[in-house]
Amino acid sequence: MKERTRAVVLPYQTDPDHNIDDCPLISTTTAMADNWRSKQQNPGRGRGGWRARGGAGNAGRGVPRTPQPAVERPAPQAHINDARRKMEYMASVSRSSGLEKDGDSLKDFRTQQEYRQFIQEKLNNVFTRHPWRVTETEDARKQRIEVQENVLILFRKLREGVSASRRKDVFALEVYQTSLFLAVIFASPKQTTSIIPHLVPTMFIESSEPASLVIITVLISLLHHLVTAYPSQGTYHQHLNSIPKHLFLKGSEAGVWIKDLATSLRAKNYAKFERLSRRSMVARFFEDNNSDMFAELQTFPVSQQASSNLAHRALLILVDSLRTKARDTSWSIMRAAYRELSCGAGSQDTKDWMCRSLYLQSLVTDDLDINAQEWLETQLLLGHVRRKEGFEDRWIVCKAR
Repeated sequence: MKERTRAVVLPYQTDPDHNIDDCPLISTTTAMADNWRSKQQNPGRGRGGWRARGGAGNAGRGVPRTPQPAVERPAPQAHINDARRKMEYMASVSRSSGLEKDGDSLKDFRTQQEYRQFIQEKLNNVFTRHPWRVTETEDARKQRIEVQENVLILFRKLREGVSASRRKDVFALEVYQTSLFLAVIFASPKQTTSIIPHLVPTMFIESSEPASLVIITVLISLLHHLVTAYPSQGTYHQHLNSIPKHLFLKGSEAGVWIKDLATSLRAKNYAKFERLSRRSMVARFFEDNNSDMFAELQTFPVSQQASSNLAHRALLILVDSLRTKARDTSWSIMRAAYRELSCGAGSQDTKDWMCRSLYLQSLVTDDLDINAQEWLETQLLLGHVRRKEGFEDRWIVCKAR
C-alpha cells in the first residue's frame, strides 16, 4: 500500500514575486522558533524553560536526592497557649460537682499528672523569683505570700481530684506529701491540719505501692500537733496512738526522739529540750537516705532530691517553731528567777548560757541567729528589761505582773 502524502498548500506559494517571509503562517512559525532559541540561550525560570526547579538545566534529572534529616517542629504557640489556659482554669471537683464543663477532668489520672507538672512550674517560679529574705520589703513579703498561697490552692484542687478518683498509688502519696511539706514551709497551719488526717496514717495504709519518706512525714505530722496546740499535748498523743506500729515504731530512733522531745517540754526541762532540738539532732534522720529510697518518684515532676529537701526544710521549720514557743516560756521563768543580767565582755559564760536557754540559734538559716545582747535590746522595747544606770552592759530584769 502506498503511503499517502498530504500536501501542505501555503498561501501565495504560486506567486513567484511574493516574499515567503510575508506569509502569516511562516512568520508565526519563524517567531516561535526564534523564541525557542532565545530560551535555550537564556533559560528562564518559567514553565517553558529547560531548567528544573532546584537544579541547573538537566543536570539534576535522574539523580537521587540526598535524604535530609527530619526537623522537629515545635508545637504551635496557639496549641501551647490553649493547653496552658486549660490548666489555669481547670474546674475544681468539689465546686463543680461534675456539673460544669470539664468538671470531672481532674478525676482522670493523665490529667492529674499534667496538672501536677503545671503546678511544679508555678512552684519553681515561687522559689526562683520570690525567695524569702531577711531584708525583704513589705511589698515583697505580700507578693511572696500571695504566690505561695496560690500554689497551695492549686495543690488542694489536685488533692480533691486524686481523692475523688480514689487513687492510692505512689503518685497520690507524692501529691499529699508535697502538699504537707509546702504547707509547713509556707506557714499555712490550717492547710497542714486538713492534709494530715488524709495522709497519716490513712494513705500509707491503703497505698498499693511502697512509700518514701514515711518516717519524716510522720515526724512532721507529730511536730505539727506539738506546735499548734502548745503547751497542750492532747492532740499529739491522740495522733501518735492512731499510727500503726509497722509505720512508726515507738522504740525506733525517731520514735524515742519525738517522745523525749515532748516529755522535756511537758516537764519544763528546757536544757534537755535544747539538746534534743539542735540542728544536728534533726539531721540524723536524713543521713541514711539514698537514691533508692526515692526510686518511686523518679518519673514525676518533683525529683527525689527535691522531695527530700522539702521534707528536710519542713522538719527544721517545725522544730524551730517549737523552739520559739518554748523560748517564751523559758524567758518567763528566767525573768522570775533573776533580778539582773550581764552581757559584758567578761560575761561570755552568761551570754552562752542565755543563747542555749532561749534557743537563740535558728535551725532554718544562720541569718536569723541573734546573740544575747540583741535579745535583751528587743526586750527593752517591750519593757521586760531596762539598763542599769552607770553600767553599759548590765540589765535590770523587770518582773512580770
